Amino acid sequence: MGLMLSEKEILANLEANGLLSPMTERTAVWAQIMPSTGSLVLFGAYAQLAKGSYFILCMEQDKVILLPVHKVTGKIDAKKEPIIIPFEELDSVEVGKNALLHKVTFTAGERVMPLKINKIAAGTKWHKNNLEKALAEIKKCQTFVVQQTT
Repeated sequence: MGLMLSEKEILANLEANGLLSPMTERTAVWAQIMPSTGSLVLFGAYAQLAKGSYFILCMEQDKVILLPVHKVTGKIDAKKEPIIIPFEELDSVEVGKNALLHKVTFTAGERVMPLKINKIAAGTKWHKNNLEKALAEIKKCQTFVVQQTT
C-alpha cells in the first residue's frame, strides 16, 4: 500500500463502520478543511499542519459522512470515528466554486465545517468519477436544509 488512499480502502472502511451503501460508494470524494488566510499569513506552513484536516466526504440520503484521513500517512485514520451529520441537524449548507475547487460549508449549531473539494485530485480516479454525483447530493442536502428552515 502506498501513500495514496485507494477506493478499495475507502469502501472497506465504510463497510467496517456500517456506512457502505450504493450512494456512499458513488459519492466518496477528497475534502479538506484549510486554515484561515489569517492563520496562513501568521503561521505559514505550520498552520497547515496544525489546522488543516483531510477527509473523505460521502453523502447519504439523510446524512453527511466525513471519514478522517491521517495527515502524514494519507490513509483513513482508524483512531478517529467517522463524523456523521444528519441533515436535520444542519442549520445551513453553503456551496460555491472557483476555477480550481468547490467550497462547501456545513453548519450545525456551533460546528462549522468549511470544506474545500478540489476538482482534480492526483492519482485518484475515484475522486473524479464521484465528484459530480457528490456535488449533486450536496445540492439536494442544501435544498432540504433550506426547506426545513423556512
